[in-house]
Amino acid sequence: MSLSDHLRYLRAMRGGVAIDEVAHAVGIEKVIAANMAEKQYRPVADDTLIEKLAAYYGRPLEEFQWHNTRSRKQFTYFINKAMQKETAVSLVLRHGETITGMVEDWDMACVALRLADGRLLVVQRHAVVDWSG
Repeated sequence: MSLSDHLRYLRAMRGGVAIDEVAHAVGIEKVIAANMAEKQYRPVADDTLIEKLAAYYGRPLEEFQWHNTRSRKQFTYFINKAMQKETAVSLVLRHGETITGMVEDWDMACVALRLADGRLLVVQRHAVVDWSG
């Protein structure tokens, strides 16, 4: 899961506080910086911002750094390549379950996997924490 998806999840778990409240709480003058951290498809380049957000959410900095290496673009590339090469993938979900299957289809919101038993399972992209295959 990308850092941007992780940030949106954590903010939702805090009751969906407004992004400008988060920005002000961590001392960010320009709300756009916090907003972009939640929306961009690439890793966040501002290490200070990452540190402040980790502190705000009471999470280890290493957790945020790890998520920052798992961009949405990397996931998209991985899924598309697996679909083209017809190779199985394993997706680790937020709650810890790992699902393995063949990529049938994908878009910006979800991935459709064909499981070994033939069933088609649609997984929301924001639920995928890690991937391999």
